[in-house]
Amino acid sequence: MRSQIIHHERVDSTNSEAWRWLDRASDTTKQLEGTAIAAKQQTKGRGQRGHTWQSDLGGLYLSVIVQPNISATHASQITLWSAWGIATALNTTGANVRIKWLNDLLVDGRKLGGILTETRIEAGVVTDAVIGIGINWLNNVPDGAIALSDLATNITDLDRLTELVWAGVMQGRDRFAREGIEPILSDYVTLLSERAITTQHLGREHKGYISDITTTGDLVVIWEGSSQPSIYRPSTFSLGYHSLG
Repeated sequence: MRSQIIHHERVDSTNSEAWRWLDRASDTTKQLEGTAIAAKQQTKGRGQRGHTWQSDLGGLYLSVIVQPNISATHASQITLWSAWGIATALNTTGANVRIKWLNDLLVDGRKLGGILTETRIEAGVVTDAVIGIGINWLNNVPDGAIALSDLATNITDLDRLTELVWAGVMQGRDRFAREGIEPILSDYVTLLSERAITTQHLGREHKGYISDITTTGDLVVIWEGSSQPSIYRPSTFSLGYHSLG
């Protein structure tokens, strides 16, 4: 099956455009599997938890359609294998990309990009998913972030970066189809930017260690002074950049 990358100069959101393509497609076909929407600029880019994703010219803004037919309880696996695939693909170019659970891409502790996965669920199954990816390339970046163009890689232009990131998502999807999530999780954990974490709660500092990621994408932390692991859902716990040890 040949997939395609559809390029736009400007859209409201590549994720929104991907959903429009899905809504126009026949419910009985899989013709959009692997199709991607790319734009040079977004006017209403979306980030995690309802935040706006700043989408200035020069960045990579890409959404990839997949139709995984997995249990809704395992929806986070889509982000896990996408993050692993993208980081692995970028690291072939000379970059040293790491992952911050669940969906951020970092270099030297600074944010390079992020992933927003949106899903459509029917009868407890994820029938369609749109994987939105934003990566800093030549765009202006906020304090604490980093642009890929500032690194010593063999990526020469935005088109090459777009193809590489799309290929990384497809690599993750194909490996997931062949092997399941467990081998990917093992490699995902090795790509974590930090495993020691520090948080503040009720005025006290708490230190812990990320021991694992579950097959449902939950974070497993062992806190100092406790021998029992604590498990956190992505929607209930966030590793802010200040919390990295």
